Amino acid sequence: MDICSNIYFAGSETSALLVTWTLILLAKHPHWQERLRSEIHDTLPNISSPHCFQDMDQFRKLKLLTMVIQESLRLYPPGLTAAREALEDMKIGEMVVPKGTNIWVLVPAMHGDAEIWGEDVNEFNPKRFEGGISEACKYPQAYLPFGLGSRICVGQHFALIEAKIILSILLSNFSFSISPNYRHCPTFKMLLVPKYGAPLLVSKLCL
Repeated sequence: MDICSNIYFAGSETSALLVTWTLILLAKHPHWQERLRSEIHDTLPNISSPHCFQDMDQFRKLKLLTMVIQESLRLYPPGLTAAREALEDMKIGEMVVPKGTNIWVLVPAMHGDAEIWGEDVNEFNPKRFEGGISEACKYPQAYLPFGLGSRICVGQHFALIEAKIILSILLSNFSFSISPNYRHCPTFKMLLVPKYGAPLLVSKLCL
């Protein structure tokens, strides 16, 4: 049961939440919707074809979409904590960590530190990732939506491809805006979820 639950939450719910939070952000920033829509149509002109997604190399060209997804993961990472156990006595800076100590890294604290990300840390600004993660912040190791190091999420690349496919299809066919019923309340329930759901107004595009 533990393994099945882990696969479900780590491999399904997280991807769904990534798309959900990204759509919420795009609904609040319609000019980014337009920019993404233009990029998607230029890069994937045959997106309505069932054979469109056979060439995965095309997704590497969706630079703006990648930047938006990265910024969404920075602001609303599905997983909020990363836990590690010290297997031996160790020293981090001036701090001595005894063997057996459990260390919890709070991802939002790392993603929301103005000293690392700049004064606009609380704003939706995908442009910060224009030069990649290494140039987006002072310490690239502070970007932890999938963890870091030898324990980084094994499904990271698959999840990003999933999100790109879903968002490409949705944005090429629909426009999104925030519903008057939307109440912004990110809540931790094993993962970061919108407590009152994500009611959006969806309009079919005339292609």
